[in-house]
Amino acid sequence: MRVLLISANQEQSPDPVAPLGVCYVATAAAAAGHDVEVLDLCFVSDAEHAVREAVGRVRPDAIGLSLRNVDNCAYPDTVSYLPHYRRIVDVCRAVSDAPLVLGGSAFTTMPQHYLETLAVPHGIVGEGEHAFVKLLARLAAREDPASLPGVASWTPGTGVRRNPPAWLPSPDVVTASRRWIDNQRYLECGGMANLQTKRGCHFKCTYCAYPVIEGRGMRLREPAAIAAEVHGMVDDLGLHQFFIVDSIFNAPRGYAERVCDALRPLGRRIRWSCFVGPGNFTAELADRLIAAGCQSVDFGTDAAAPATLRAFRKSFNVDDILAASTLCRERNLPFCHSLVFGGEGETWETVQETIAVMDACRPTAVIAMCGVRVYPETPLAETLLARREITGVASLYEPYFYFAPAVREGLAERVAAAARARRNWLLPGNRLDDEDAIVAQLRGRGIKGDLWRFAPARRLGRALSRASDGRHA
Repeated sequence: MRVLLISANQEQSPDPVAPLGVCYVATAAAAAGHDVEVLDLCFVSDAEHAVREAVGRVRPDAIGLSLRNVDNCAYPDTVSYLPHYRRIVDVCRAVSDAPLVLGGSAFTTMPQHYLETLAVPHGIVGEGEHAFVKLLARLAAREDPASLPGVASWTPGTGVRRNPPAWLPSPDVVTASRRWIDNQRYLECGGMANLQTKRGCHFKCTYCAYPVIEGRGMRLREPAAIAAEVHGMVDDLGLHQFFIVDSIFNAPRGYAERVCDALRPLGRRIRWSCFVGPGNFTAELADRLIAAGCQSVDFGTDAAAPATLRAFRKSFNVDDILAASTLCRERNLPFCHSLVFGGEGETWETVQETIAVMDACRPTAVIAMCGVRVYPETPLAETLLARREITGVASLYEPYFYFAPAVREGLAERVAAAARARRNWLLPGNRLDDEDAIVAQLRGRGIKGDLWRFAPARRLGRALSRASDGRHA
């Protein structure tokens, strides 16, 4: 079959993210004998024209549309991507009779909503490498794919039938060629490629959709296979800067150390960053990260008060947060704490506790969000349904943010005031400066990687002077 895969994402703030998932699915479909083409809309100025042109040229027998994000997950500056997805679907339908198949992480979080709202017959829930290929085989044979694992189907009048995902036993059974996308464009505009070392998450954070999207257990790749992939990225594509996109890199215990050991021979040639947890962050791990080329770490801390950490069901405590921060400072390893204010149990006292701990940590940056974005099938969503604080799952389809009652009024203003008093705080949903212009100037000067490393110089100052001197990574 002739297959057109469309990566619909056009969000470039703070940086454009290369569609690694589409690369995996395209590689799998091509290996199964299909004639595959990928249309990446990220850098396209007229998305609808680009879709018309691609469909006219490819004349596809099937069109796969990858939906990366539901929204930008930021409050109060919230943006839903559904109108954009609807325009792309409408164009596809106007210029082609080929069956449409939805997929991607956004689709997996709320498949019924997207199928019914966009009136699309098929979608892939969870991993797509095998499920999409099997669906294509059914379509080619003009057979109904609705019974396949990982497939969701919609028919007017009948509704949605959704089958459970069929998780791969190991991520190493599939590969992702990056030839499908313009890697250099992403490197120039965003400064990073991306890499996955595992899939799934066994933690139980109340708000997190990772277990829904990737499964509730961690399936690990072999470190040697990861190192081989990075060798190819560097030697074949010149991609020496990347982000490890795992929900948390330093889990399970000992795995991150093994990956770092495998990457260490490349340590002088690569620069990378990752999400880590403050628990299980040891001196040994910090040293191995640096030796393997890691240039910064982002702690998914969320809160720094005992009451809110317990409410989030975090696996670490305040002492872990302080200890991990000390280890990074002692090694001059740039580190960020990402926070979410307003979760269950939040009070003005816990807000102040978290701010005080952040001051004691002295991080390179703090990324602070207000309100907890609630997605279907997460523990927080189930709690709100049980307490009848929301009328149904449909309440969560458009951006819905939970605020603890004690801080519901005035939280965004309180956090913004804390950020103004601290030069290293960034607020994605409540911008204090013209951050888009700052990002553009930093990228224009050639700075690569996480820009929060320059948060103390938020109005450019030191960051731009460093870029002019050529000392940036």
